[in-house]
Amino acid sequence: MTMTGWLFDAYPTEKGITVWFIDTHGKKYKTQYPFRPMFYAHLTKDEEKFLQSIRKQLPSEISLCRVEKREMYSRAMINVLEVAVHNPMMLHKVVYAMTKHFNFYKFYGADIKAVQLFYYTTQLFPLAYGTYEIEKGVLKHWALSDTNGAEDYPLPDFSVMMLVPSMKIFTPKYQRSLEIEITIDGTTRLLQEYEPIEMLKQINYYLEQHDPDIILTEYGDATLLPKLVSLANQYQFPLKLNRDDHANYIIGKEVTYFSYGAVKHRDGVFELAGRWHLDKGNSFILDESYLDGLFDLSRLARIGVQHQSRTSIGSALSSMQIAWAYNNNVLVPYKRPMKESFKTFGTLLKSDRGGLHFMPPKGYHEQVAELDFTSMYPVLMHNHNISSETIDCPCCPDSPHHVPELGFHLCEKNLGFVPQTLEPIIRKRAKYKQLRKTAPTQELRDKYDRMQNALKWILVTCFGYLGYKKSRLGRIEAHESVNAFARDVLLCAKAIAEEEGFELVHAIVDSMWLQKKGATKDDYYALANRIRHTVGVDISVEGIYNWILFPSSKMDESIPTATRYVGVYDTGEIKVRGLELRRGDTAKYVTKMQHEILALLGKNRTIAEIKYNLQDVLDVIKLYADNLRCGIVSPLDLIIRRRISKDPNEYSNNNVNALVSNALSNAGVDLSAGESVEFIYIDSTGGKSPEKAKPLPLYTVDDQYDVEKYLELLLDAAETLLQQFGYTAEIIKQSVLKFDDLNSRQNTRQQKISNFIV
Repeated sequence: MTMTGWLFDAYPTEKGITVWFIDTHGKKYKTQYPFRPMFYAHLTKDEEKFLQSIRKQLPSEISLCRVEKREMYSRAMINVLEVAVHNPMMLHKVVYAMTKHFNFYKFYGADIKAVQLFYYTTQLFPLAYGTYEIEKGVLKHWALSDTNGAEDYPLPDFSVMMLVPSMKIFTPKYQRSLEIEITIDGTTRLLQEYEPIEMLKQINYYLEQHDPDIILTEYGDATLLPKLVSLANQYQFPLKLNRDDHANYIIGKEVTYFSYGAVKHRDGVFELAGRWHLDKGNSFILDESYLDGLFDLSRLARIGVQHQSRTSIGSALSSMQIAWAYNNNVLVPYKRPMKESFKTFGTLLKSDRGGLHFMPPKGYHEQVAELDFTSMYPVLMHNHNISSETIDCPCCPDSPHHVPELGFHLCEKNLGFVPQTLEPIIRKRAKYKQLRKTAPTQELRDKYDRMQNALKWILVTCFGYLGYKKSRLGRIEAHESVNAFARDVLLCAKAIAEEEGFELVHAIVDSMWLQKKGATKDDYYALANRIRHTVGVDISVEGIYNWILFPSSKMDESIPTATRYVGVYDTGEIKVRGLELRRGDTAKYVTKMQHEILALLGKNRTIAEIKYNLQDVLDVIKLYADNLRCGIVSPLDLIIRRRISKDPNEYSNNNVNALVSNALSNAGVDLSAGESVEFIYIDSTGGKSPEKAKPLPLYTVDDQYDVEKYLELLLDAAETLLQQFGYTAEIIKQSVLKFDDLNSRQNTRQQKISNFIV
């Protein structure tokens, strides 16, 4: 038979790849594609003979064939041994068995998943629209009417079932019993664990009646689906989460890792076969771009939708680069082969630097314009042909194209794989931004915005991935070269601005804040146009601020910080970066106050007006402080969220994180380093109670809250905005608080506290 529709899902089996399709009428088809994943080994004749002698010891039968492939860095054609694994489920076990006998650098493409190899070698991709020929359940041929780089493409009308915990305050991990809200076709039903068999029967009923394509969950990976499967096993109940009854769930363990100076945690993976499970709480891309961006990224990267929702943006970029390699008959290194080249101390000082910063003068400034370079790093990589194999390439030793300061030469003859993979992303994102502007409805505008946002994160990631130690296609010299060109561009832009009479107030990597008395918006546009034509990177006028504040550092009030500021554009829009209200560990009550203060400050067009109306701001602070002292603030607005850096039993001191995580651990909640805990301060000094803070799941009305600690947090947030006018936290405290009636206010706490606890 021949059907027209979309490739929906693919996963390996013992005999090949199981591929699911959805046709234009919504009918689902399960097919089998006979596929043997392959990797390559650069072995001598003697080594090949040895491999032949141990073939029967390998976990799966293999086939061997000599082929010609291109080596990535030398670009030379080399003869390698193609190893085809007959059982795709055993691919990585075969690789592991062979690495015991041969060095890792002998292998190419040996750590790529079987399903990814299926996509790369067949040129298929998730949600590929076309005509598929199926004979007795076997996929035979296809003709695509689609490309993975298309900007406009049809999608199936997916049916979605939602599973979310009914109690939203706590994560299911903290709940003694499970209550689930199940929603499909606009109908919501509450399922309770008190009757586990009935809960499982109801879930099966919805699965059988509606056969959803997507199960969309919150906490599905970490708690809901593992708990449901555990109950099904306990009661020997055939739960039908999978559409494929013969396939297993794809389960991955939770991971704790160290990234950018912080310990982080990622929940485990729970993927389905023939049906998608997408966990909104365990997916960065779903949070940023929802389904529209996820589908587009999955197609572009040739990574299954379920896996793409959970993997990193860097993995998507890496997949695009590997797909390029397979399309161009280029070998993909098994592990990162390029080590950092030897550098003199002087060269190391020049190369081991990041983007350029010019620190701003602290305080408030009027009529400052912000100019931002558009996708500066990806554009520089594309324009200057910066790639791992183009730095100091052997084919162009006399190339005049050199990296500023560092002196590396760049290839003139061949376009690198990094620029080649970035070009369609840059083009596609520009197209989506254009479509967003011209879309006739808000719904379409939102859709294109989500899709361009997903691509934005690839462009953000591409630079860092060049220097990432685990990137097999990365190279630190390429990473350093991008930084060198970026510094050169920013210095050139600064020189042009100063030549035109503008004063540089602040600059950080790819943004500039400029000031010139009497300058109009047209003057800034003219400046941006000159910079654009000189440096070859697009730059836009983000806006002109009526005023902008660069606050003092919390560690040293005599210096500013580069990434913390707040300002009001001449359009009335407020832009905030790095302040308390943008931090994830700030109590909601503090955030509300800072929002309200900024709303008042935003009404003023000049610094003089701000000073004149400061009493209105002080009145807001007084109101928030008085409510706090009266005890009428909802504890739900005082929740602090922190990430623990160790397992609970590894702490050697009694800081708040240690006390809270240990309290949860003693209550039976398993926590790992990198996970977040939520708590409320009850006595931060530890003088009245050894419990400085109470975890939110264990908090009761009688615990009350630490007025002085939250007052301190409140005044610190106010100080951020008012310190430049002489109002430190202590002066604000003296100005707006009266302590003579504190005792009488505290006496009314118990009477009033019941008004906000529900």
